[in-house]
Amino acid sequence: MKSAEKLIIIVCFLFQGVLCREFSISLPESVEALRGLCVLIPCSFEIKEEFDADFQKDRTGIWFKDGTDHNKNKVFNSKVTKENRIEGEIIGDLHMKNCTTIFYNIRESDSGRYYFRVETSGRLKHTYSSSSVDIRVQDSPISPSITLYKEDQGKVEDQNEVVEGTSVSLICSAPAPPCLLKPPTFTWNFLSEERRQEQNHNTSFSSSQLNFSATHLHHGVDFTCTATYQLQNKNKSAQSSFTLHVLCVLCREFSISLPESVEALRGLCVLIPCSFEIEEEFDADFQKDRTGIWFKDGTNHNNNKVFNSKETKENRIEGEIIGDLRMKNCTTIFYNIRERDSGRYYFRVETSGRLKHTYSSSSVDIRVRDSPISPSITLYKEDQGKVEDQNEVVEGTSVSLICSAPAPPCLLKPPTFTWNFLSEERRQEQNYSTNFSSSQLNFSATHLHHGVNFTCTATYQLQNKNKSAQSSLTLHVLCKC
Repeated sequence: MKSAEKLIIIVCFLFQGVLCREFSISLPESVEALRGLCVLIPCSFEIKEEFDADFQKDRTGIWFKDGTDHNKNKVFNSKVTKENRIEGEIIGDLHMKNCTTIFYNIRESDSGRYYFRVETSGRLKHTYSSSSVDIRVQDSPISPSITLYKEDQGKVEDQNEVVEGTSVSLICSAPAPPCLLKPPTFTWNFLSEERRQEQNHNTSFSSSQLNFSATHLHHGVDFTCTATYQLQNKNKSAQSSFTLHVLCVLCREFSISLPESVEALRGLCVLIPCSFEIEEEFDADFQKDRTGIWFKDGTNHNNNKVFNSKETKENRIEGEIIGDLRMKNCTTIFYNIRERDSGRYYFRVETSGRLKHTYSSSSVDIRVRDSPISPSITLYKEDQGKVEDQNEVVEGTSVSLICSAPAPPCLLKPPTFTWNFLSEERRQEQNYSTNFSSSQLNFSATHLHHGVNFTCTATYQLQNKNKSAQSSLTLHVLCKC
């Protein structure tokens, strides 16, 4: 090989993709076609540089179907049109390496995978066998797509949800092949006088835009768009539907707020925070006599009812609704909890009128324990707040250890706290709230505290005996020395 030729090959290898070109083609993976219409195949290609001069000569575009054999698979030749098995034309400029093609009067037998070939009257004759386009012929039009847009926010990606009063647009888009007698026409099933429909057409797609202000009346409505294509002998249609979800600002639904679970100490009481909402149509009825009912492990009146705020004699569990039902507060205390009271509880509200509703979609799990819940110990540094990880402090830092434990409202008195590490110069503070009690131990950390286990014990005074639970925290003190 001559030195000059070697140099060219080396340079081309080093700068491949920048200076050197290879045979390549750009085709869609597939295109859809409606039987009796045409199909547009976007197409562009590249050739090796060595054929640039040859490419200036007479150019021909050829399409093969389901293979690349000249005798068996050739279906289209841009020059020798009499032998073509499929009617069409290359509308792209082959001189600009644009092989975009239209095939007309598509039949079901035209479905298949198509390969492009370029030829000149010179040396250039190349089939792009590594890439192809799959033409899929359908007897019915492709279903249009419907997209929701919100004013000033753009496309809504998920859930099709809008807030009541929002200005929205539904855009229905359908393919518009270039050989149609006219673009498809669109109809909507939901189009009253005050709503405005706009139709837009471009080379590949046509669309219809439905503009309106969402109200609660649109919630759950199926908006159906139908695209109709006018063919030579008859019309063909396809449709899609879209369900709108409107979040009502002023409307109310039945709903309840309950904790997922609550812990209870056997022999004590348990507090269930609870609030609810009703549908607005029952507002007048709700002013009548109100009753709160609790079911356990189901919502059957005969088998699962354990508490009625009015008919207390039949209750299977002692308690009271301490919340104001008139304010939709169903907060409840159950007393003298037994282990068999463990279970999942459902609330129901009734009036002497029409309102009788069980909130069966939400419940609270009461978990009864024989021993108290272990308290939690949290480390705080002066001026820095809670220490999240590793319980590390620098020697000389003023710290607080806070021990917290549940304090049910029916205790004879709040739990008492004791620490295993409490000398004269350290100060213990106890604080009580409605649900928790806590003890705070304040001191200045020294190297003597490094590795020490601080243990907090919470003691509950029950009617017959005391019960205790404890937790420990190991402090890590970083020495300044």
